[in-house]
Amino acid sequence: MTEPPGFSVVVCTRNRPQRLRRTLDALDAQSRTGFPLVVVDQSLPADEALARLSGEEPRFELVRDHGTGLSRARNIGARRTGTEWVVFLDDDCVPEPDWAERFAEELARCPQAEIVSGHVEPGPLSAEYVPAAAFRVERPALRRGRFRHPGQLGFGVCMAVRRSAIGRLGGWDERLGAGVAGFPAAEDMDFNYRLLHSGGAGLVTPAPRSRHEQWRTPDELVSLYRGYLRGWSGFAMKHLRSGDLLGGLWLWTIGVVDVLDMLDSAVRRRSRWRLRLAGAKLRGLLEGTIAGLLARW
Repeated sequence: MTEPPGFSVVVCTRNRPQRLRRTLDALDAQSRTGFPLVVVDQSLPADEALARLSGEEPRFELVRDHGTGLSRARNIGARRTGTEWVVFLDDDCVPEPDWAERFAEELARCPQAEIVSGHVEPGPLSAEYVPAAAFRVERPALRRGRFRHPGQLGFGVCMAVRRSAIGRLGGWDERLGAGVAGFPAAEDMDFNYRLLHSGGAGLVTPAPRSRHEQWRTPDELVSLYRGYLRGWSGFAMKHLRSGDLLGGLWLWTIGVVDVLDMLDSAVRRRSRWRLRLAGAKLRGLLEGTIAGLLARW
């Protein structure tokens, strides 16, 4: 029996020490151990307890980054690893105890895949809550094709990426993503889209399972989804402005449909809060479109 391909885990964090501890504790309790762990910390001030912890654990490398931006942190983390696969896990995501073991098995099952995404369950929710970055998977599927929705490959919250794909695509676009004022989202969607556009494929599988904590207040969610749509429409304009006219218009249309879907949900549920969320998404869509058209990509 051949050994499964090697992988490292990269966790990018900024000013979430308590949530990060839960993620690290869950990684420490895995049934499969020995994988290298890199934490890229952009926190201000620096987390001294995290520095002490890294000094006690040989396989745990702490990288202090004085810059900002999730794309930047992912690129830094990927460069600090040497394994065939890099598994990215958000600092508010808690993996199941067999998560690493299941990932190791899934990375070996589909050699043509360059991305492997597991099941991400949102934390406890109220009926009205709209979860962020949940990714439920019922059965394994290989997904490819230029006009496949990039979100169907999963989210950077919990995703394994083949090192060769990171190199081929030049990593994550640091003009996009959390921590970037102009386009504070969609860095993972941009990466997925470029991978699909280049002929790559992704495997989605229910085997590795994790829980994405849903800790934001309703007001924070409104701001978050405004940023999501600003980032999405900005990334759509990036591709349109870069010569991919058909792809850029298609991506922008997906953003419009997202806004309309939330408006429809607000009307059907008679929910003022969802109506507010739809308004925030529309505002983000318009802001990102204008900024993306004016940006120098």
